[in-house]
Amino acid sequence: MVIGLTGPTGAGKSSVSGILREWRGVVVIDADQVSREVVKKGKRCLVDLAVEFSPLIIDADGNLNRKKLAQVVFTDREKLRTLNRIIFPYIVEETEMAIMRARTEGARAIFLDAPTLYESGANALCDKVVAVISDSTRRLQRIIQRDGLTPQEAMNRMTSQHDDEFYTSRADYVIRNNDSMAELRLAVLELLNALGL
Repeated sequence: MVIGLTGPTGAGKSSVSGILREWRGVVVIDADQVSREVVKKGKRCLVDLAVEFSPLIIDADGNLNRKKLAQVVFTDREKLRTLNRIIFPYIVEETEMAIMRARTEGARAIFLDAPTLYESGANALCDKVVAVISDSTRRLQRIIQRDGLTPQEAMNRMTSQHDDEFYTSRADYVIRNNDSMAELRLAVLELLNALGL
């Protein structure tokens, strides 16, 4: 079974993934990690991005300068759509290969942690989808702490994404991450039980 795990930035998908990784037979594929792989130095995707957005998004060592790219795309919805149009096919292709590897290795369940699950079309790879959501104040605090951003930069990231309804209306299961880690762990256990895992 492949289960999509999605939701807005700062909602706590990584925390849910961390709990899931503790379970035997469960594999978590991190789409953010996959997205880092596809834009590594020398990869076709990185070249495509430089052609579209300017060679200035590549640093002196030939690596993607994430901060420069973020400054361009998180303040302009059209440029964010262009970024996604370029990068998503590479991410989905790499994700399909990771799913095949996990199946070959005998995984009982594969969770695909993907903030842009629907936008990338990766939801087509999933049997079920779980949305992780959280109130905006908590999300803002988590993003600032996690990424070292200013409140305005964090807000730009939040407003560039869909609202909670976008995620919850499309999901088979919803985890609301507004309480303690113990409460989140309990919610994940309930999810695993509901999935028959």
